[in-house]
Amino acid sequence: MTEPAAAELRTEPETRHAARRRELSALLRTAVVVAAVVLFLNRFVLNLSIVEGDSMQPTLHPGDWLLVSRLAGDALPIRMNDVVILRDPRPQDGSPGYLVKRVVGLPGDVVELRQGKLLRNGLPVAELYADPSPALENFRAVQVEPGHYFVLGDNRQWRASRDSRTFGSIDASDITGRAELLLWPFVHAGRL
Repeated sequence: MTEPAAAELRTEPETRHAARRRELSALLRTAVVVAAVVLFLNRFVLNLSIVEGDSMQPTLHPGDWLLVSRLAGDALPIRMNDVVILRDPRPQDGSPGYLVKRVVGLPGDVVELRQGKLLRNGLPVAELYADPSPALENFRAVQVEPGHYFVLGDNRQWRASRDSRTFGSIDASDITGRAELLLWPFVHAGRL
C-alpha cells in the first residue's frame, strides 16, 4: 500500500505544475484578446483625449479628459455645434498635431463674424457655449465648400484659437473624432 501512495505523491506535483501551466496559458490568451480588443476600440471606436491649451474655454480647459467617438463622419454624421477632434492643417513646432474645435458651419452655409458675433446664413447665432466677451473681430462672409466644415474655438479672444479663421474650412476627412463626453474633472463630467 505504500507504493501506490508514493506514486500518487510523485504525480501530484506534476499534475499541479501542469494545471498551473494551463492556467497561465489561459490567462495569457485572455490578456492578448483583451489587449487586441482595447487596441481595436481605441483605433476605430472610442478613445481618450486630453485637452491642451485654452482655445475651447469656457467649455473645455487644459487637462480635461474627453471620450471621443472615432466613428464621427463615417458611421455618425457631423452636426452643427459638435465638438470635434481634427488633424491640424498647419501644425506648429511642438504641437500634438490635433485640435479640438466646434463645428459652426456645415457644407453650403455662409459663415461670418461681425463685431465678434457669429452669423450663419445672414442670421445671428446664439452661442451659449462661447466666451461671453468675444473680441470685436470681423471675418468676411465665406461659403463652406461641399465636404467641408467651418470650425471655431469657443474662446474668441484675439488669437486665442487657431481655427477656420486662420486656415479656412476643413475637409471632412481631417476630422478624426467627435467628443462625446467630458470625463474629467468629475465635477464637470457630462455630454458635450
